[in-house]
Order: sequence, then structure tokens, then C-alpha cells
Amino acid sequence: MVTWKTNADTLPLQTVLIISDQREEMEVWETLFGQRKCIVLSESNVFDALQSARLIAPSLMLVDLNLSKAERASLLDGLRGASRGPILMLISANTVDEIIEANEAGADECIVKPVNPAVLVVKAMAWLERGQRSERAALKLDVDA
Repeated sequence: MVTWKTNADTLPLQTVLIISDQREEMEVWETLFGQRKCIVLSESNVFDALQSARLIAPSLMLVDLNLSKAERASLLDGLRGASRGPILMLISANTVDEIIEANEAGADECIVKPVNPAVLVVKAMAWLERGQRSERAALKLDVDA
């Protein structure tokens, strides 16, 4: 076996978990994230979403489910325990209270619907890039130590 060493940065694979009961929107997001070389997994219910999150520890989670306050808090708590990746939550309400509650429950960003799918993916990719920079900085600190 021949190995090759390089100092060039390689792009790690980003895994995106989409949790949505909106099938048509989910298909659009899957396509857009796939075009950006992300591995995309989709779930349409809370139980399967939590199981997938525990198994794969996704780089980013996108949540678009109609949930009660208690269900949303439980889901976000479970996702937060399964992965260090950011959680973007789509909310159809225009109330500040619902956005604050979701942020307090663990969402990193709440996005009010309707949202342009391309804008959503751009925001998500920015969150992923921040995570990559943080990981590279942590690795550099470990190497330098």
C-alpha cells in the first residue's frame, strides 16, 4: 500500500439530518444539500429522528415539525445530547415567544417560515463552515500542544 502525505486541507464530509413532516420541502432540501456534497439523511418523526441522530451524530440538524412546546423541548434536548452540530429550527409562528422558547430549549437558530429553500441552505452551510473552523482550530491546538 502506498500512502501520500499532503498539507492541503481536505473537506470533511458533512452530514445533515433533516427532520420534517413536509415531504415536498424535504425533497428540495435533500437536493440542495446533496449539491453541496453533504450526506443527507431524512426523518419524518421524532422517534426515528432521535435514533438517527444518536447513530450518526450529524454535523447539522434541520427541524421542521409541528410540535407542542413540550414535544419541541424534548426533541431538542435529545438532539443536543446526540450531536454537537447546530440545530436549525423552522417555525411557522410569528411570535417572539415561540422563537425564544425554541432557542432556550436548544435550537441554535430559529427561522420563520416561509423561507426560500436556497436561503435556508446558505444559512445552514454557514453554520457548517463555522463548525469546520472550530474543529480545525481545536485540532491545531492539539497538534501544537
